[in-house]
Amino acid sequence: MLHFPKTNMLHEADAAAEQKYLRTGKTPPHPAVEVLLFLLVFLAATMIQSIIITPFQLVAMMTGDTFKNILLYPPTSYQETMEMVTALLSSFPDWFMVVQLLATSGTIAACFVYCRAFEKRSWVSLGFTKKGAVAEYAAGLGIGLALFGSAVAICVGTGHLTLSINSAPAIGMIFLYFLGYMIQGMSEEILCRGYLMVSMQRGCPLWVAVLTNALIFTVLHLGNPGVTPLALLNLTLFGIFASLYTLRRGSLWGIGAIHTIWNFAQGNIFGISVSGLSGSPSVLTATASEGGALIHGGSFGMEGGLGVTIVLVIGCAVMLVMKTKKSEISSLEPPKQ
Repeated sequence: MLHFPKTNMLHEADAAAEQKYLRTGKTPPHPAVEVLLFLLVFLAATMIQSIIITPFQLVAMMTGDTFKNILLYPPTSYQETMEMVTALLSSFPDWFMVVQLLATSGTIAACFVYCRAFEKRSWVSLGFTKKGAVAEYAAGLGIGLALFGSAVAICVGTGHLTLSINSAPAIGMIFLYFLGYMIQGMSEEILCRGYLMVSMQRGCPLWVAVLTNALIFTVLHLGNPGVTPLALLNLTLFGIFASLYTLRRGSLWGIGAIHTIWNFAQGNIFGISVSGLSGSPSVLTATASEGGALIHGGSFGMEGGLGVTIVLVIGCAVMLVMKTKKSEISSLEPPKQ
């Protein structure tokens, strides 16, 4: 079995936990309890996001043409009512999607408050190391773009995807999307890797923590439009890759950047649905071939196709043989009594 040396963030979380439990005489929570606690933190994060989003949602709904048409021509039947509600929910402007992405800062806040207040963990144990943070993030952007670009190249090379340049891309809005994905990508990495994986490994083997957080990451996407069994497999592979990358590099900066650029490139560079969500302004337009959904992913986007599967399998294999970055923290063992 491959041994994963503990990274600095795991060392610090372990040291804090050991000191805490040495004082209380208790053992770390059972993995099942950790998952239940995670669900509570996730619920709190969702509530915070809803509070942030709701006023903007009301503005988007009430200022749109669809809402004005409903006022002018009220529905006369249940079917018309449902059709108008569907039209209203699908008529939100691009800026509202940016608000939704930025609102995932609620997830970051919920994880930080819980880990600080209840687990007594530091920023480092969540993955926010200081040394080399900018370089890690920049490298992550390059690696993430290369990974997703490789999946696109597979689809284009096999004739299942064609790309064309948009004549007048909304550059300003595309930039706002990038800022939004910086928050959204990092929020999911804090939730699943920085918080859940690191907390779970105190009471179970590391491979259990890796697999559990990857599966939960997949479950969080079950409600996305157009999801398929292959899409679920790819999401799990991404979760495993993200976990291994975090362990190898000892921080969240790199994988947060990879997650960010993966989603941004997918939706706003190549014009492909992001986990089933489409309609973002983009530099390019991607046209998928009919009958090639197994390769390009169909309506779910490329994350539902074999092109991404191939890239992620290779990525996971590389992570398994890659050397772990030397920890910034030489020793965080609790003092001997």
